[in-house]
Amino acid sequence: LITIAITDANYHLGHQELVGKYNYVGANTSTDYTHGTAVAITAAGGTDNGVGKSSIGFKSSLQLRAMNYNEVIAASYAGARVINMSWAASCAYNYYAQLSIDEAYANGSILVAAAGNGSTCGNAAIEVYPAAFNHVISVSSVGPADNHERTIGNAATTHQHNASVDLCAPGYDVALSIGFNTYTTGNGSSFAAPYVSGTIALMLAVNNCLTAEQVEMILKSTCVNIDAQNPSYVGLLGAGRLNAGAAVAMAASYATMNISGTNTFNCGTLQQ
Repeated sequence: LITIAITDANYHLGHQELVGKYNYVGANTSTDYTHGTAVAITAAGGTDNGVGKSSIGFKSSLQLRAMNYNEVIAASYAGARVINMSWAASCAYNYYAQLSIDEAYANGSILVAAAGNGSTCGNAAIEVYPAAFNHVISVSSVGPADNHERTIGNAATTHQHNASVDLCAPGYDVALSIGFNTYTTGNGSSFAAPYVSGTIALMLAVNNCLTAEQVEMILKSTCVNIDAQNPSYVGLLGAGRLNAGAAVAMAASYATMNISGTNTFNCGTLQQ
């Protein structure tokens, strides 16, 4: 199984959608058990279990970790192919934090982060970190009509839009579970990001040899163009809206290598 590391606030470990889904739980001092639970379940909670909601990551497994750069590095070395960061650490570039991201990336992990919720850093146009770092896939939000304005016509109701955004995913009025038997809807690029993380896990499940660069290329090339729905934000929403089915289909057929000669290579030996 592909492992997705969720770095976040705390988790309801006994939640019916998380039981049996995680292979690691790290120390976590956060007293917020709702946000991390919602993010983890969105990425790869229980599916086809007769309870609650379906999750995009389906049979992927989870590492449940605290919300900091040290945990991002630790998750990578513990085998997480995908690392979700639905949090904002700063509103300005930090060289040392970038080094942490670079290390996890160089180790083979694919990093995904929430772009920000409009008010993050005081303005939806401002780049938010870790999403804006190099080697991070930055995800902003759209609604059910591919609308970047949650209330269409009201520019004050958007999440982040800027040059660092790579693509968008559902982030307005999305189905969530924040606690035991508690199913609701909510807003946040925090919940758009795990849709992308779960999709990447599916892509790797059908083609384990994909590199981070190939995954990002496939995600972007299969996105639905949403410029017509969002004329005020052209060039600020990345490649468009996530198309999970098309991304997984392209990943499955994508030729990752062609080697001739006497040497052999088994991509199954790569980090899982």
